[in-house]
Amino acid sequence: MKVAFVENRYKTFFWSAIADQLSKEGIEITWLVQNPVFMPKGYSKEFLSLIKFPTKREFEPVNKASDLSRVKNSDRFINYFGGNDDHYGYYYEQIEKWVEHEKPDFVVGESTLFHEMIVIDICKSRSIPYIHPSMPGYPGGRYSFYLYDTKQYLLGETCSLSDEQCLETADSIKNRERIPDYMVPPSGQEVDRCHPMPGSVADRLKIFWGYFRGEKYNTPNPISKFLLNRNINRFLDEWDRISLISLETSSRYVLYPLQMQPEANLDVWGQKYRDQSKLIESISSNLPDGWKLLIKLNPKTKYELSESLLSVVKKRDNIAALPLKMPMSEAFDGSSLVITVTGTVAVECFLSFKPLIQLGPGIVEPGKGCSSLNNFSDLKGIVQNIEQNKFILAEDTDRVDLIRKIYSSTYKGIISDPVNKPSVMSFDNIDSVKTAMLKVFNFKNIV
Repeated sequence: MKVAFVENRYKTFFWSAIADQLSKEGIEITWLVQNPVFMPKGYSKEFLSLIKFPTKREFEPVNKASDLSRVKNSDRFINYFGGNDDHYGYYYEQIEKWVEHEKPDFVVGESTLFHEMIVIDICKSRSIPYIHPSMPGYPGGRYSFYLYDTKQYLLGETCSLSDEQCLETADSIKNRERIPDYMVPPSGQEVDRCHPMPGSVADRLKIFWGYFRGEKYNTPNPISKFLLNRNINRFLDEWDRISLISLETSSRYVLYPLQMQPEANLDVWGQKYRDQSKLIESISSNLPDGWKLLIKLNPKTKYELSESLLSVVKKRDNIAALPLKMPMSEAFDGSSLVITVTGTVAVECFLSFKPLIQLGPGIVEPGKGCSSLNNFSDLKGIVQNIEQNKFILAEDTDRVDLIRKIYSSTYKGIISDPVNKPSVMSFDNIDSVKTAMLKVFNFKNIV
């Protein structure tokens, strides 16, 4: 069996540790590398395929048989840094040659950067399973294997929790005694840290070295990024200036927590709604009188906070900005309905008996406790059901089922990179992920 790994900056070092363990199990390993600064160590050239950076003369149109609109729509270099897709044809040809030469049985990588998305497109066309390990947020310390660029999970562990234990877990999430792993900030105190802290001088120099060598397709111009980040600080000041001081008792509220961008959760999995300014405007336009839309910033606010978002919030009377410092619990408890695309707040709503509209894919499915929208005009009917206490919420049996589903669709362990979470490189974690990965590789008829 041959397994290919796709380079993704610091995540590559995590993939490499897993690959080393898989090779001990007799698995043949091969690599595709886009950024040479993050070349995995210890492999001879025959197992490493480095795509050299193209010259402008090597730019060529994408194969007409390929529709890369999904790649383009998810490309953070285009969406946030003013880039283009002139290089797609070159990379598509190089990656296609690599796939045809290596003929991997499985490919492992993320679904975030443009070259990964091109690999996924080519793998789909050849029915080669592309596995994306990722942590879903709850219940913490667990991860799923997603197929291609979807949230379709593959296998998982048997859930051995009793009904009582499931309800205890549900209540701990409801009471915010558990928080998603990604909300825990990285610490500089780990004794096993062997890579720089994110955002540190050493980290920035490493990224810049890749840019200097020619990696200008995933890495933005440092000056452009600096100016963009400076704009965020200006937008945050403006957001605080227009923020609602307190919730009014005369209104009922719909809460929309902004999702961070760039991030696969929205730019890939929830791509239809990745323009959050437009989404918020659509929700606002379909709210009945007496209802207001609350916008809660992501604690790690990035490029989702934009000039267009500020414009929408300021021009509509039924939209209220919430202060960045307002606790999520206050916004959550003060709302009668929550809307999200792919946010983990969906699980919190379902387990907290809070009416929910989920627009994208997620572990919570439409039914009791969760509605979807065919059209935004359907929002008025859902709001009316809430006003008349006709919105059907989840019951304890449903909450138990969801907790069991969360556990049975995941494995115990941590998926991350060693910069944000050095503990991911522990032997026990690497061995655990390797073992789970082998189960997926040995499962028949994945695609």
